[in-house]
This record gives sequence, structure tokens and C-alpha cells, in this order.
Amino acid sequence: MVITLSGITGVGKSFFKKQIQEKLGIPAQVIVTTREKRAGEVEGIDKKFVSNEEFESMKESNEIIVTFEMLGYKYGYPRIQMESEENSVVELHYPIIYQLKKEVRNTFSIYMIPKDVEIAKQKLKERNLPKNIEKNRLKEIEEHIKNFKSNTDLRNQFDYIFYNDYTEKSVDEILEVIKNKCIEKVTI
Repeated sequence: MVITLSGITGVGKSFFKKQIQEKLGIPAQVIVTTREKRAGEVEGIDKKFVSNEEFESMKESNEIIVTFEMLGYKYGYPRIQMESEENSVVELHYPIIYQLKKEVRNTFSIYMIPKDVEIAKQKLKERNLPKNIEKNRLKEIEEHIKNFKSNTDLRNQFDYIFYNDYTEKSVDEILEVIKNKCIEKVTI
């Protein structure tokens, strides 16, 4: 089963992905991107960083599926990971859920919302992104929340809505939900 984590910037998708990996032993998928590697990111662990030409070649040969562009960069998921019968976890840009549900049959999709949007904004600022990118991402936070709240069809694409209060209680909650969903493959 592919467990997808979607939500606004700063809601904790990467943090929860690591918690799911460490505490439930569910491996994370590695997305392919044309974006430059950020400080602290590890090739092949955080993402697979490729050139535009490599990305297009992988797309053409069907090595990657569920492709999209965001902030001028291309992203895609390796077909072999998305079609595996093994449990895995992946971060997913929320509008891609429609494409994912068409192309990947065995998914459990989670949309994450912060209980306090100001904490999400602070988490974004802590990333020390270039100021122009930070400004755009802060603006996106409000737009994404508004879109999610007003778009019933989008909300209905997700199997579980998770409210992050940035406490250990939130970690326990999401781990329990995933453990119960993947009970035959996960033990703590």
C-alpha cells in the first residue's frame, strides 16, 4: 500500500514521513525531481535529483509516473515503487491526488492540516529558503487551506484528514491510524 501525506508547506509531511519510517518500519519512496538539492538533503534518500533531459527520458520510458511541475521544477514517482505490493510512504503535492488515484490502485491518502496555521508558517521560515521562494510559499499556505476547505471533491479524494497540533500526541495519532490501516504488514 502507498501511504500518501499531503498538505500545506510547514504542516510536517517530511517529519511524519520520517516518524513512519523509523517507528513503523515503512520505507519512504524517493521522488525524482529536477530541483536542485538543498543543504542537508541526501541523493537517493530524500530525492533523486536529475537533469531535465534525464527526467524526460525517464518519463518517456515509463520509469516514472504521476508527474507534475511545481515552482518551475518537475517531479515524478518511480513506477516500480508506486506499483509495489509492499507498504511505503510518500509525500504528495495535494492536487496530484486525482492523477495518483487514477494510476495507483492501492493507496491510503492522508491530508494534513495544521491546527494553528501560524506554526506552519514559522516552520516554513525555519527552512531558510531564498526570500522570494519563502514569500511565495507563505502565500500558498493561505490559498491551499482556502482551496481545501471550499473544494468538497478534493477533500473527498483523501481517505483521512489529519489535524497536526505539533505535539507528540499528533505523532501517536498518525502512527496509530497507519498501523491500523496496514495492520497485516506493520508491527511496533
